[in-house]
Amino acid sequence: MISLEEQQLREHLAVDEITFAIPAQSFAISCAISAEEALPVVTEFALRIAYVCGTLSPAQIQDFFGFSRKETDAVLKSLLDERLLQWNDEHLELTTYALARFQDSSDNLPRFFKIQDWSAEVVFDLISFSPAGRPSRLKRVRSQIELATRNLDKQSRTRQYAEQSFQQNFRQICTKEKAEIYKISAVDAGERFSIPLPCTFHLDLSGQTSIRRDIDDESFGSRLEISEAITDALASQERGDNERLRDFIQTFDDTLLQRYVTGDAFDLRRYAQEVHLTRFVRPNDDRVTPMLGALYLPRNAALLLERIHAEMAQLNARIEPEPPSTEETETDTMDALGTRRPARWEALWWAPQSPLWARTRSARELAQKIDRLMVPQGGEPVVAGLQVVVPTARRSPRERLAVYQDQFSRLLAADVVLMDGSLELLIVPDTLVCAMFHFNLAHSATAVPIGFMSSAPEHIASAGALVSARMRGRSDGVTSGRDEGGAALVEGLTQLMARLTPPREVDADEPTRGGRARLTLKK
Repeated sequence: MISLEEQQLREHLAVDEITFAIPAQSFAISCAISAEEALPVVTEFALRIAYVCGTLSPAQIQDFFGFSRKETDAVLKSLLDERLLQWNDEHLELTTYALARFQDSSDNLPRFFKIQDWSAEVVFDLISFSPAGRPSRLKRVRSQIELATRNLDKQSRTRQYAEQSFQQNFRQICTKEKAEIYKISAVDAGERFSIPLPCTFHLDLSGQTSIRRDIDDESFGSRLEISEAITDALASQERGDNERLRDFIQTFDDTLLQRYVTGDAFDLRRYAQEVHLTRFVRPNDDRVTPMLGALYLPRNAALLLERIHAEMAQLNARIEPEPPSTEETETDTMDALGTRRPARWEALWWAPQSPLWARTRSARELAQKIDRLMVPQGGEPVVAGLQVVVPTARRSPRERLAVYQDQFSRLLAADVVLMDGSLELLIVPDTLVCAMFHFNLAHSATAVPIGFMSSAPEHIASAGALVSARMRGRSDGVTSGRDEGGAALVEGLTQLMARLTPPREVDADEPTRGGRARLTLKK
């Protein structure tokens, strides 16, 4: 069990969350069990008398207890049926089994076992074949990363492995005290499904800077086979590089990140410690908030939603409702200070190229909360609100869209990447921008998003100019994530691009890579 201080440290250094899908199957198991139970008082006394006396007659039992003939016959039948007493001529004596119970007891109080039927539905994961309790059951969810076993034999012989695991883990499965399996009569395979397993990744600064994963689940957190399956799943993912970090710093004039660049290296350890742990170093501009980790992590999501709400409220408070003039567009109005503002709120979330991005329910929840801030109940459900764009370099549009189909309601794919796919942007036009560079560590599949959240107009303009320049003339390369209303989504993105385009035509394309050194992690 980790301490509260260590838990808080991990939360501040969390960089990503991924939900893995563990294959599982239910099995209907029927068996007979031997359960230790206390005997009825009369039965126990009758056995003690037989043990002390060696033998006894029905008449002696009847006289001792004061029973009627019918009551005596009922007691004797029970003792004989349970193989505790047996006839020896006309007398009764303990069976070998009952005698052994007395001899094995250290206090002359024999413990007897009763055979009874037991049946239940038991769930096993199909990787470690350990009992899974009563987990959440999901059909295939593409946004989750599916785990696979290294032992392919387990996939084809699930019933046999389930029976073997049931025998090994019976005491954990059956809560009846001191019960044992007497005989398994049937193991019937049921439905297959997935068990969601959220996993948090955080920076570990205790030694060489690395990324460690944390599974907060009693059932799966300590299973070696599950850990190996996660390692295998991450190892197969493509990885980026840090070649465009200089471009990120220059594009947004990020002097805070520049402070930790020396030569060809970026000192991630010192940045994390001074900016995010001790907060010894702060931005000079109060409108800028340094960010570490995925935007959908709980701490970052709370900061982002609070900031969007505050900026929207502040801008709305400056607006005096006036009928739009003929010179104004259908989507824009002018505030009292002459600043252009949207008649409806919308946002753009441009994903990085990473195949591990937003592979968890937290990303969907953040998108839904942003939508609720921007789209009033009964508002425009198709276009307004948050639009999510995933780049399709090295992947087909349909393949990329399929991954996030269950995550985002307004989803599009574009054959455009920002800074070689290392840049993630969340833009609320004229209001706020989150710019995150996905920094890669050696030997780690998960990147470390570093960047900032800002309401400074120059940062919002730089982000808008970057996206609009990359999208210029590329509208044919946009694919909607759904058939119904897909054309409206694409048109909505086109209109949003128009709003992000700088007032004067400038060359806002990305800087070239020629002659620039690759940034690496400083050891």
